[in-house]
Amino acid sequence: MRAELYRKGWLETRSRFVTAVVVTIAVCAFWTLGHGWVNQQWHRDLIQHPEWDNPPWFMRAMKDYPFFIWHFVYAEMFQKIWVIFAVLLGIGGLSREAAYGTAGFTLALPVSRLALFRARASVAVAELLILNLTAVLTIGLCSRVTGLSYPVLHGVSYNALMFAGGIVFLSGSLCLTEFVEGEYTPALIGLGSVGLLYFVMQPYADGIPVTGLAIPFAIPRLMAGSGNVGNIGVQWLGMAASLTAAAGFTVLARYRILTRDF
Repeated sequence: MRAELYRKGWLETRSRFVTAVVVTIAVCAFWTLGHGWVNQQWHRDLIQHPEWDNPPWFMRAMKDYPFFIWHFVYAEMFQKIWVIFAVLLGIGGLSREAAYGTAGFTLALPVSRLALFRARASVAVAELLILNLTAVLTIGLCSRVTGLSYPVLHGVSYNALMFAGGIVFLSGSLCLTEFVEGEYTPALIGLGSVGLLYFVMQPYADGIPVTGLAIPFAIPRLMAGSGNVGNIGVQWLGMAASLTAAAGFTVLARYRILTRDF
C-alpha cells in the first residue's frame, strides 16, 4: 500500500514535474552554451557605450565563469523557476480531491490521512532534489561542450543551499493546499505570494544590504549565497529561521489534516 501512495503522489504531479525538468534544462543550457555570445555582446557594449552605468557584478561576470553561472542561474533564473515549481508541486492532496468530489474514495483506503500527506510531501521533495541534480548535470555537461572549466562542487554546494533555504516554499504550499480547496486557487495564492516576495526583495538581490524589517523576508538572498568559489556564504541565522518556518508550516498542515471534516 505504501508504494501505491507514492505512485499516487507521482501521478498527481508528474506533468508539473516533467515541465519543471524541461524548463530547468533549457535555462541552464542557455546560460551555459550562450556564455560566449553574451560575453561578446558585453564587450561590444563596453566599446560602443562607455557611458553606461553597469551594475556592480558586471565586470566580474565578464571574467569569472563560475560567478557568471551563479549570478544568472542560482541567484536569478533557476532559483525563480525552482521556487515556482516548489509551490506548484505542493498543490494537491485531499483538499483538491474534495473540490472534485473524490476525497471520499481516497479516505476509504486503509491508510491514514497523515500517511497520504507524508507520501505526497516525500514525492515533492524527491522531485525538487531531482531538479537540483538536473541543473548540476546540465551545467557540467554544457560547460564541457563549450570548453569552459566549471567546478562541480560549486554547483553542488549552491544547489544544496538553494534546496535547504527554499524548502519553506514547498512546506508553505503543502500547508496552503490543506486550507484552500481546489486546484487553481491555492496555486494562484501561492504564486502571487511568491511574486510579491520577489518583487519586494529584488533590490536586495541586486546588492542593497538587507537590514531592518527586510531581514525575515530575505529568502532569495539566503538561497543564492555569496557567489564565491570555496565560500558559498551560508547565512546560518537566516537558514535556521527558514527551516523553522518550514517546520511550522508542516505542523500546521498536520493539525489541519487531523481536524478537518471532508
